[in-house]
This record gives sequence, C-alpha cells and structure tokens, in this order.
Amino acid sequence: MALSAKILPGEIHNRLLRRVDWRFLLPNPSPERSICFTDGPLEEAVRLIAKETVKIWDDSSSCDLAVAVNPDKATLQAAFKVLQPGGALYAEWYSPLAFGPKRIRNRLENLGFEKVACYWPWPLPSRKAAQFWLPYEAPAALGYFLKSRSRPVSLREKAVKSLLYNLWKLGRLTGLILPVCVVSIKPVLPAAGPAVSFLPGPASSSAPSETAPFSQPQPQPGLTPGLEEIIRSRWQGWGFGVAPAELSWLLLTGGQRSINKIVGLVFAPRQTRPTLAVKIPRIAEAVPALHREATTLAAVHLLKPGGFPGVPRVLFCEKQGESLVLGETILTGLPLFTYLGRDNYRELALKATDWLINLAVSLEPVSRSEWWDRLVVPVLQDFSLSFGSIAGPALLQKTRNILWELGPLPGVCEHRDFSPWNVMLSDSGELVVLDWEGAELKGLPGLDLIYFLTYMAFFIDKAMDSGLLKESYRAMLDPATFTGRVFSECMERYAGRTGLERSALRPLRLLTWLLHSRSEYRNLAADAAGKPGSEILKRSLFVRLWEAELDLNNSGD
Repeated sequence: MALSAKILPGEIHNRLLRRVDWRFLLPNPSPERSICFTDGPLEEAVRLIAKETVKIWDDSSSCDLAVAVNPDKATLQAAFKVLQPGGALYAEWYSPLAFGPKRIRNRLENLGFEKVACYWPWPLPSRKAAQFWLPYEAPAALGYFLKSRSRPVSLREKAVKSLLYNLWKLGRLTGLILPVCVVSIKPVLPAAGPAVSFLPGPASSSAPSETAPFSQPQPQPGLTPGLEEIIRSRWQGWGFGVAPAELSWLLLTGGQRSINKIVGLVFAPRQTRPTLAVKIPRIAEAVPALHREATTLAAVHLLKPGGFPGVPRVLFCEKQGESLVLGETILTGLPLFTYLGRDNYRELALKATDWLINLAVSLEPVSRSEWWDRLVVPVLQDFSLSFGSIAGPALLQKTRNILWELGPLPGVCEHRDFSPWNVMLSDSGELVVLDWEGAELKGLPGLDLIYFLTYMAFFIDKAMDSGLLKESYRAMLDPATFTGRVFSECMERYAGRTGLERSALRPLRLLTWLLHSRSEYRNLAADAAGKPGSEILKRSLFVRLWEAELDLNNSGD
C-alpha cells in the first residue's frame, strides 16, 4: 500500500511527492501495482503513489508501472515481462552512454514497447524537484516555453537563457541531451495496422489511419483515457478546427509544495503556442480549490457582457476517478514583475488599479451585517488560533476593535492572490490574471490592491533579497517616498471610483495581512508536520506586516 502522508514529516513528504511529478505523464497517474528497479528516494516516492509496490525478485506479470534509472537491456527486458498489457515504463537516463533519445527509443521499441515519449526535465529530478518537462520531439513547445519564461533583465539572466536554448539545440543535433526521461507502454495487443498517435507521442513517418483493425485502444503517455476522450471529442466544438492526429504535452510542475497544481500545455503540430491548458491537482486535498477556480471563472465572465477580458475561460471541468481535471483557454504574457522598473512602476500600478476597479461587482454599499460573520469573523478566529500564542490577548482585542470600525463597503470579487507573478502583461499590453482557485466572488474591496502594491514595492526595493520587508512596507505607506506616492495615488483612485470611504483603508490593510496569514500558517504547519514553534511563527511575513499596521496605529499615523 502507498505510504500515508500522516506518517511522514511535511517537508519530506512534499519532497518525495515532487520526485514523482512524472506520474502525470503516465496514462494512469495512480497505479495499482508498481515495481521499482532502483532504490533510495525514488523508490520511496513511488510507494506514495502506488497502492502496492512489489520487490524486484517477485515473479509477477501484473504490474501497471515499472520504474528504472539508467536501465541496461536485462532490466528493460525484466520490466517488459512484469508489466501487464497497457502498463507503463518510466525510466531516467543520466549517462551519455545511453546515446540520446533516438537510441533509447530504438532500444525500447526493439524490446516490444510502444508509444515511446521522451522528455527533458529541469532541474535534474535526481537532485531537485523538476520545474518543467519538455517533450523532446516538439521543438515548438520548447520555443514557446523559453519565450514565456520571465523576461531576462540582467546580463546574467540573459546569458543563462541563451545557454539553456543553445544546450537544447546542441542536444537535438547531437542526440546527447541529458537527462532523458521516457514513458513507454507495453502493447495491449499487437496492432494489425498503423495506429493514430495522440498525446504526446512522436511524429509518425506514415499517414495516420482512422482505424486499426483487430487492435484494442492503446494507452497514451501524457493522457488518462478519459482526458484523451475529452480533448479529442470536443476539440472542434471549441473552435480549434479538426482535431489533430498528434499533439504534444508540455508539463509544468513548479510551485513549492505538493498542494500546488500541475499544468499541462497542449500543442497542436506546427503551432507555436499551446491550444489549451489542463490543470491537475497533485493531491486530493487540492481538488476543492481547482473546482472552486472553475466555478469562479464561469461567474467572473458573467460580470460583464461578452465576458471579462484578461481572464481564462473554462473549457471543461471533469472528474477523473478521485481527482479532477480542469481545461482552460490559453492567455499568454509574462509576469508583471519581469517588466517592473522605476520608469514604469507608476504606469503598471495604475493599470492594475483600473483592472481591479473594473472587477468590482457592485458599487452600492453592502451593510456590515451581510459580510462580517462570513468574511471577517472566520479570519479573526483563524489568526487567534494560529498566531495567538505570539500575538497576545491585548493585540488581538485591539485588532478586533480596529476592524469593527469598518462600515458598509462596496461589493467586489476578490482574487485573493492578485500578485505581480499571477498578473501577466500580454504582447498587446493588456493585463492577464491567472490562478483563481482562492477567489471570493462576494468579497471585500481594497484587499487585492493592497496585496498587489505591497509586493510591487518589495520587488522595486529588492526587499525579498535583503530581508527588509517591514521597512519596505513602512516606506510604501509614506506618501513622501517613491513607492508611497504611487501607493497613495492608486488607493485614492480606487476609493474614489468604487465609493470606498478613506477611513476604511487602514482597517482593510490590517485585514489583508490577517487573511493571507491563513495560507502562510498552513504552509508552516505542513513543513513542521504539526504546530509550528514560536520562533517559526515570529518569522511569518504577514504577522510582521500586521505588527507594522498596529505600530502605525499606535503612533497615530
């Protein structure tokens, strides 16, 4: 049986689970029975995702996943033997003696494997959690990936990006790209004719056949059977034209924690941009957030006739076993912070301010009785339970008193992660806003803008590098400073256009940090595999910003 997360410290469990992100390249990311021809952390990680893991010496032919590292011919033959028809082999090659993807492909196909798909992950999965998995036979996916990364602003960043691209080109020319991670399938039945290749297999040299007589449907790397059916059956209905015979799958596995979702970008042949994005939760606990994103996106597009610009549209949201898959339209751009400089700081801040003003649901004031118990009381309770041991009763009571000063407020849709990394700037200069899983449709005004402008100040002050976050925040609240002048102008514009009382701005700043402390505490608790100690709690960013607000209140500023 797979190991339970409860018996592993959070940080270790997170690291092990990230080690098997490649499972989302398998036809079945939750195998029933697996076998590992390796040991160490990779074997431990496989035990987390498989219901049963057997020993190498077991004489069995009923596994649906086999895993190996730098396998020789004998190991590959053993893997083929123990896999049931339709089972998948996942293997990693780090040695140049493997002679690259083409030789690996030939080796596997000669042994009887099919649907061989080769990927280049980075960083090296054996050393660090990979952030992306590039399909080797899809150069268009690579080109898009490099262009969609953060815009290099320093000579060092430009050099690194150039080196990455040149290494990939050299690897494709020589066939000596490392590492090579491969997913391949043991056939269900020998096909009597050429089969159509779906996602993300290599291009076939022969024309695809509409039918493969006497053959059963073959599993495809990169897609569960249900997901393949969804994409292919609805492709034309989405307005994408006739469904291509072959598609490529680029997997993005970033994020710091196992709670973060996986994003797969789907490419049609000869297309320089992905056609759609598919989001998949890593763990069961992330399913509700993904479902909430689908619901929120649909509701946001109803706020304006014709939909809301800069917000992805839901193509499908389907249950897959105990998990969920969410398909969305692609909106491209680069994170806003990559463009940020003192020369455009004010322009970008005002652009984001106007976008949030446009997102306001209703400018009519909503009485406190309609939102206090729903939006404020739970936040106060969570903060008291999480950080009460270091906050103390007096400061907690003071916090309640300040928030009680809030009167009727205009209703808005809160994004709740409106940050310079989730807000993108498109090629046309318009804002694109991603990651809506934490949104609150009937939320409170100002919180998104305060959060956004605070991180804008952190980026321009390089406060996250220096650690002077509290100092940067205090400077932003001073209208005499560079960031303070922009912050004051944006908040004035937002308040004036939404009808928000200026007296509400300070309590709303305080509420912003209480709200975001909830997710920060969950992360701290996960890392500690239990209740974090006082020293860890005191280092919380949002507790420090909450303290800064109380200090300002004490000074009468």
